[in-house]
Amino acid sequence: MVKLRLLLAANLISSVGTGVTSYLMIWLLIDQLNQSVLYGIVTMVTMTFVFLASPFLGSLVDRHSRKSIFLQLEITGAVMLLIFLILFDISTLLNIILVVILTLYNTTYDSIKYPTLSALTQEMFNKNEYSKVNSSLEVQGQAALMISSGLAACLIGQISITVILLMNVITFVIASILIYKLPYQSSSSIKEQFHSTKSASYWENFTSSLQYLFHRKVLFVLLLTTFVPSIVIIVANYLDPIFVYHYLNEGPSVIGIANIFYAVGAISAGFIAYQMSKKVGDIPGVMLFMLLFAASIMAIFLIPHSYTFIAASLFLGNANASIRIFRKSYLFRHVDNAFMGRVNSFINACKLLGQISLIGILTITVVPAGKSNVGYVILCMIVMVSLLITSYLYVKKIRTLD
Repeated sequence: MVKLRLLLAANLISSVGTGVTSYLMIWLLIDQLNQSVLYGIVTMVTMTFVFLASPFLGSLVDRHSRKSIFLQLEITGAVMLLIFLILFDISTLLNIILVVILTLYNTTYDSIKYPTLSALTQEMFNKNEYSKVNSSLEVQGQAALMISSGLAACLIGQISITVILLMNVITFVIASILIYKLPYQSSSSIKEQFHSTKSASYWENFTSSLQYLFHRKVLFVLLLTTFVPSIVIIVANYLDPIFVYHYLNEGPSVIGIANIFYAVGAISAGFIAYQMSKKVGDIPGVMLFMLLFAASIMAIFLIPHSYTFIAASLFLGNANASIRIFRKSYLFRHVDNAFMGRVNSFINACKLLGQISLIGILTITVVPAGKSNVGYVILCMIVMVSLLITSYLYVKKIRTLD
């Protein structure tokens, strides 16, 4: 499939470039500019910005050609990096401002790109291709994460910042060319939907997506519950270093090895979930891997050892990626393409709110008490409650419809 190969290549190159850029901005802000506190402030500001901007960002995706949005994101990224190169090292204050602006752009880029990519994928491929396409994108996404992490480790601090940024500019340019070549043609119905959304305000478009979801309450709740593992894994990324360093009294090598095992598990999910999708439905697949996800988290609490933590990371990576593949296929099959951007942005806003709330709860409860291991029990219970709700809805409400 030519269009799938082009999409995967463009997204891989783009993701590697933005990944290395993100690592570089964090390194510059914390290590070179000595602005650790500012980094924390910027992180919170960007999270708040994305949450508040969700109505606008979701409507943006549904009002315009998804291919055009994807292309413009890459071109804008290349231009911003070139401006950064020209102005960098004139003064320390300007360096800080440039790093903050580029960090904000990277966050905005991700917030627009992923709803756009979902809507574009749904639009370009047939229903019987969703499992294969989503599995391929999952493998590509994890491969991009490993490549960008490896490049960042090898390049940052070892070679000139100018050279690294020029390499990233090249990745944006190559990705732009590949996206431009994508064989994309909106159907007449999609064009009509674009036209109808443009005639309304961004807020009206957003509220129409809420009405769309509220008239499909089962779908709405299912999307929320099946997103819980994604929320939990982000919160676990906050909890893991505290647990490893303070509870297990281990060093950073344990975190590094665990991250590698997580990535291997996530990559394997692209193959395992695709094969399973031929035999089980989307929601049963989600439920099965939610159970594996919960069991893996509980194992960390029951057997507090570095080996258990590393092994659990492998299964967590596999389970979370598999859930994402099944969930995206279900989303594609049950959400109209005209609402895909807004629905994705709204769910992502709920996801972000959940992450902030959970991190806040753990920060004021188990972490100050030196009971970081109990945090995994809390996370496991949240996943199990979500699994029970998902199971109930599947058995009672939608089994006869799928």
